[in-house]
Amino acid sequence: MTLDESKKENDIIEESEGIKIVYDKDLGEFLQNSTIDYSDNWFQRGFIIRGGNTSCC
Repeated sequence: MTLDESKKENDIIEESEGIKIVYDKDLGEFLQNSTIDYSDNWFQRGFIIRGGNTSCC
């Protein structure tokens, strides 16, 4: 299945440096100003989303 075939009606696809990112449009507000990084070391492996418009109480 390709990205275009799996895209749902509410999904947004953005591309940066040749990499496509897919997310639900409802998350767009929270992902603004975020960065996505990939970590691969002895205690952590995977994608990390940093920053964005988040808050806590």
